Amino acid sequence: MTDHDHHYIADLAAQLANVDANEINAAQAGDNQLGHPIPKHPGLRTWHGPLRIGHIDQNLFVLEVNALLPDDRHVTAAFHHWVRREHLTPPPGYDDDPTDLQWVYCAADAPGAIPITNCVIEVHDDADD
Repeated sequence: MTDHDHHYIADLAAQLANVDANEINAAQAGDNQLGHPIPKHPGLRTWHGPLRIGHIDQNLFVLEVNALLPDDRHVTAAFHHWVRREHLTPPPGYDDDPTDLQWVYCAADAPGAIPITNCVIEVHDDADD
């Protein structure tokens, strides 16, 4: 991971100041984490592709993830999104437990929203070359 200058840290702190610390903690630890941590890569998680909590520089994120991917894969784009935990009502016939919360994309001003940076990975099938 690259070192971050004071501008990056100040920007990240400003973003996180508007976010519920309990939601950040829930995303990183406990029974209902946002995706899964990637071993040996602190802060990097996977949920619909690699992600980091917080809106970080997309170009740096692409470089970081590309460095970890095998040769037949690369990042095509990185994005800033907002997510939160929400109860999703299941189809009829399934148990409906209102305490069962799922991570979903949401608007920045939604209650409990936290910022994430994630990316899309493309896989190349070199067998056709």
